[in-house]
Amino acid sequence: MSGTEPGPHPADPLRRLSDELTERLVRPRVYGRHQWRIWWGVAVVVALLPLVIAGGYQFNIAVNAELFAILSLGFYFQFALAGQFSFATPAYYAVGAYTFAWAAPSGGFLLAFGAAVVVTAALGALTKLLLARSPLIHFAIATLAFGSLVLIVLQNWTSFSGGGQGTFGIPQPSIFGYLFDTGTKQYYLCGTVTLLGVALLILFERSPAQRDLVFVRDMGAVAQTAGLRSAHVQVVAFGAGASFMGAAGALLASTAGFVDLSSFSTANGVSIALLVLLMVLLGGVGSVWGPVIGAALLTVLPQVLARWKSYEELIYSVIILVVILVLPGGITSLLTELRTRRTRRRPGRAPAP
Repeated sequence: MSGTEPGPHPADPLRRLSDELTERLVRPRVYGRHQWRIWWGVAVVVALLPLVIAGGYQFNIAVNAELFAILSLGFYFQFALAGQFSFATPAYYAVGAYTFAWAAPSGGFLLAFGAAVVVTAALGALTKLLLARSPLIHFAIATLAFGSLVLIVLQNWTSFSGGGQGTFGIPQPSIFGYLFDTGTKQYYLCGTVTLLGVALLILFERSPAQRDLVFVRDMGAVAQTAGLRSAHVQVVAFGAGASFMGAAGALLASTAGFVDLSSFSTANGVSIALLVLLMVLLGGVGSVWGPVIGAALLTVLPQVLARWKSYEELIYSVIILVVILVLPGGITSLLTELRTRRTRRRPGRAPAP
């Protein structure tokens, strides 16, 4: 007998290929991602970050990053998952804030927060319902006009919004008697809502509802023949995305103590609608973490560039342009590519789907 060990059976590569194809066809791609491990890791970072934050100004920056992360998650739901491009983000943000400001004095934080989420979800669904027959580009332009109309209505509805003077005296957030009256506590409150929003999107992406939504988004006519009511699915999805924006508005109103319309026009000299779009594109539309990463970077970056005030806008624009050109899939696509390459280097293992 020869002392050499028998080589691999010829059918082994075919079997591995068959198993991989079966897994990709039966098991959704998202199940190959370690989303919950990342979620817990981010939760630990959020919990420990106050140890390195000094001063109220830095806490304000951290809270703004969390608010923009929630806004971006809503836009991610509408754009990346539902395939609907919208410029109405500031309108839902404002409606959520003013609804909270109206309901909080008599109903408390939880009731006012729920009212803001429900009202903005209904407004988002109504927007999509009224514009259901509009093609993608026409829909985007129409949402820009709709958002401007909502802000004009709020500007002139002085009994509700306070007009140009805004609304003051909004009570600080309080849940079951626990008052969030410091920057640290408000940071944790907004961070908790952000993490809950990410968790809800992770659960949604792992549910059959996500596959139905993608089916409707990519093959609407075929989805109708399969029994899915495409128009209704898109209306619900768009409203769900708007609810995230309403939640961000409610948190803004409760942590700031006042709201006025200037809070919803620009941030760092950039239109909020455009800024949220940049956050999602910079972070990446291929992962639920893309909006969070983009929001963190574009909130902190202007603070880092403040020392170069004369060149701030130039550096800011060049960095965004370079990232989008070099990484068209966003920063999360780079992380995915690195993980895939590392997996391929391991002998005897197929790359994760």
